[in-house]
Amino acid sequence: MDTAVSTLTALAIFASTVEHAAYRSVHGYRVVGRKRGGWVRWERWVERQFVLSLSFPPCLEVALPAAAPRILPAGWRTRPVFREGQTVEDTWRCIVAFDSVAAVAPSSPPPPVLSPLVNPQLQYLPNLYNDLLKVFQFQEEKKVSQLVNSKKQPIRSGEQGKTSDLADASESDSEGDSQSDKELAPPVQKHIRANRKHIDSITLVDIAQYFHLPLRDASKTLKIGVSILKRKCRQYGIARWPHRKIKSLDSLIHDLEYVLAREDDEEEEKQLQKERLAAAITALAKRKSMLESEKETIQQKPTMDLMAETKLFREDVFKRRYRAKSSVMDDMDFGMV
Repeated sequence: MDTAVSTLTALAIFASTVEHAAYRSVHGYRVVGRKRGGWVRWERWVERQFVLSLSFPPCLEVALPAAAPRILPAGWRTRPVFREGQTVEDTWRCIVAFDSVAAVAPSSPPPPVLSPLVNPQLQYLPNLYNDLLKVFQFQEEKKVSQLVNSKKQPIRSGEQGKTSDLADASESDSEGDSQSDKELAPPVQKHIRANRKHIDSITLVDIAQYFHLPLRDASKTLKIGVSILKRKCRQYGIARWPHRKIKSLDSLIHDLEYVLAREDDEEEEKQLQKERLAAAITALAKRKSMLESEKETIQQKPTMDLMAETKLFREDVFKRRYRAKSSVMDDMDFGMV
């Protein structure tokens, strides 16, 4: 099985009616993969559980209880469709529902606990955070608001004279009430510099917790400037911020999880190839374990480069992704002819 290409098609988030700060999410993906020279398409559904809150950090993902009833029905045959306000087992109430196939659109904006603009701790939950960004255009809304706030109205040359006349006409009134003009003037917001004691107290352990974030986001979380964070990194011997290397390893691990999940399903259907599948799963699991071990090592030693074997494997994954996307586009073009 070559590397699969997945696309989010459905997302439903449920809040617990019994336990505070308990949430569950159901993710639906359309997966396209190449196997034995042909293309295979299937749907993959995943259920996850989280602890989310605005009052205390951190937000974290927890394992689903083995005995607890699931939101995804066991052995379901038809494609599940969830809608906002729906309750499951009288315990979980749907607060966000999106389904591109069933034309279900979520309410906008989402609850504050699910908004990265209000709850930055969601960045520590990449599975939920990335899918939320695909459903709600948080980044685009942030950019639009910044453009509106920073937009200035230019004064045309023909109106400049009128503006000066109005200023002269109101000059006499403003002379007698200079104090009110000062009160109406907007306050100048000064940039607060980081406290020297706070900067000196930041250790390598504190910095390592945010290696998975971009440099600018890490500096905001640590409440220091980017240049100060770079200086601290050089102080600890970190020449380059390791965010890209960790992100690359996460992507490789994510791809292997899809392949492992698909191989597990085929193992149940084809008992005659059990030994071959077991060997393939063992090899994939070993590769995933090596990547996770390398990721932990880089988090402890960010100056270390990726292993040569990992680089070769990453190049092979990139090539297979390119071939998969090219073949999908060719199939789409062929269908339109």
